[in-house]
Amino acid sequence: MPPNPKTIVVTGANRGIGLAICRLLLSKSTQRNQPLRLWATSRAGKTLDLDPGSQHEIHYPQLDISSSSSIASLASQIREEIPNGRLDVLINNAGVNLDNEYGPENARRTLEVNCWGTLEMCRTFLPLLKGKGLSGEGGKGEKSRIVTLSSVASSLNAYSPDLQTRFRSASTSLTLDDLSTLSSQYLHAVSTHSEETSGFGPPGRSYSFSKALVNAFTLILARENPDVLINCCCPGWVATEMGKLIGKPPKREEDGAKIPVRLAVGDIWGVTGGYWANGSVRSKEEGELREW
Repeated sequence: MPPNPKTIVVTGANRGIGLAICRLLLSKSTQRNQPLRLWATSRAGKTLDLDPGSQHEIHYPQLDISSSSSIASLASQIREEIPNGRLDVLINNAGVNLDNEYGPENARRTLEVNCWGTLEMCRTFLPLLKGKGLSGEGGKGEKSRIVTLSSVASSLNAYSPDLQTRFRSASTSLTLDDLSTLSSQYLHAVSTHSEETSGFGPPGRSYSFSKALVNAFTLILARENPDVLINCCCPGWVATEMGKLIGKPPKREEDGAKIPVRLAVGDIWGVTGGYWANGSVRSKEEGELREW
């Protein structure tokens, strides 16, 4: 392939927004004449309907983000196959919503995948991102990036004032250990049917809680790793299998890819630790910084 490609990893790339993200990345890279080395991961590790053309290179590795060994295996593979083990962008798209069968086990599984699996991806791949200028043309000195998909459901409005304060402290003092404590307290509340009295809001919201944790660890990681741009975003209400769980979504998958792709390769003015979304989950714009 052409020299100096930009290297990007996308999780959950086999369908929905993940597949749309890959297609939009390829399209934008072609328009910019920027060669792209894309790692389109999925639990099955299957080849996807993506056209690399003559300019780009696509890999389809197997990845289960709930498995530490699977994450470590992918990181090792990338170190071996990429010159200097350099990674420019990590896009954390993989996730689950099991609240249609809400209960202690599915709540645990939701946090395991959406929060802790995604966090392990970030922590495992940060050494490949840290201190690396983007490898593509014009990217000299530019910081590498992490983009994690969150949700409008991450809003803190349903939580008690005390829990809201604890989450808000992610920008200053909250630690990952504190998040682990919050997670344990939530799972205990689910198992004892005490979500509301414990300050977590109505039952049936493990997906929402997992995304609030995502927003919080995004702030924590950004605070601890100033040499990488680390942001999260809500893609909007998109017509994916997950999006259709709550009605008839107004946005196509390619619309949902716009904000994460902007955070991955577009102009974000050096912002890190941000939650990006549109003013409405129906909007098809490229996002702006918003409070969650």
